[in-house]
Order: sequence, then C-alpha cells, then structure tokens
Amino acid sequence: MELKIIKGSVVYSDCDVIVNAANEMLLAGGGVCGAIFASAGHQELQRECKAIGSCRTGHAVMTNGYNLKAKKIIHAVGPTNQDSNLLKSAFLNALIIADSNEYNTIGMVPISAGIYGFPLDECASIAIEVISNFKAKHLKKCYMYCFLDNEYNIFLEEFNKINK
Repeated sequence: MELKIIKGSVVYSDCDVIVNAANEMLLAGGGVCGAIFASAGHQELQRECKAIGSCRTGHAVMTNGYNLKAKKIIHAVGPTNQDSNLLKSAFLNALIIADSNEYNTIGMVPISAGIYGFPLDECASIAIEVISNFKAKHLKKCYMYCFLDNEYNIFLEEFNKINK
C-alpha cells in the first residue's frame, strides 16, 4: 500500500473512507473531530454515533460519510495517555475496517496527537510503521492528512527516515 503525506484537512479528502480521531463516547469534539462532524452534517452523524453507543480506546467503528466526499468515516479512538500500544491498535483497527470493507483509499489523521497530547514525533513514527507494515488486500493508497505545518513537517521527516 502506498503512503503519501498530505498538507491539508481530511474533511476535503476524496478518499473512499476517512479516519476521525474520535473519543470513546463518539461525540463531536474539537480539532479534526469537530471539523469532520461539522462538514459531514453534525445531527445526522451524531445520531448514528449515538446509535452505536461507544468505542473502546484502541478500537474503531465505521459510520456513513454523509455530506463528505468520503463514503464512510472510521472513528478510531486513540489513547488519552501515552500508551503506544493503544495508539498502534487504533491505527491498525482503522486499516482493518477499511480493508475488510474493500475500500481502495483511506485518509488518515494524527490520532491522539491533538488535544490528547500524544507526542507528535512518536505518533508519526507509530502511524507510519503501522501503515507501512499493513498487508492490505484491497487498500491501495493511504493519505496521512496533516493540518498544521508542524504535523506535516514531522510526518514527512519520519516518512523520509523510513523510506530512504
């Protein structure tokens, strides 16, 4: 699976599916989560999330994409602490859901590196490792969307380290 680091917002992605950095209660939050809910259609998306109920840290669930270009949203719950195993699990479970539903493209985000405070450089290392090692059957391309300049620079630096 090909990985590209993109400077921009995942809400404008035309990938088959995008990833939301979600909270366990699947409620609209701040940052990328809030932007996804606002762009998708807050009421419809929140209604579907409430029907699902919750999602444990390290796991992921999928909803419709509503008003987004993406068909679906995978809500991956990263850790609020610095548990790297739970972060790996969140990235991996998002990929498994997308691949098992036969999607070809996925738009990822730096899970837990925003308001949850996971160190950005470690998040980048974990994300790129998980994505690079994933044995996809259907996924062809993964785009890591970095909204902020420092996110983009750190992810690109880490990507270049691994892909020398």
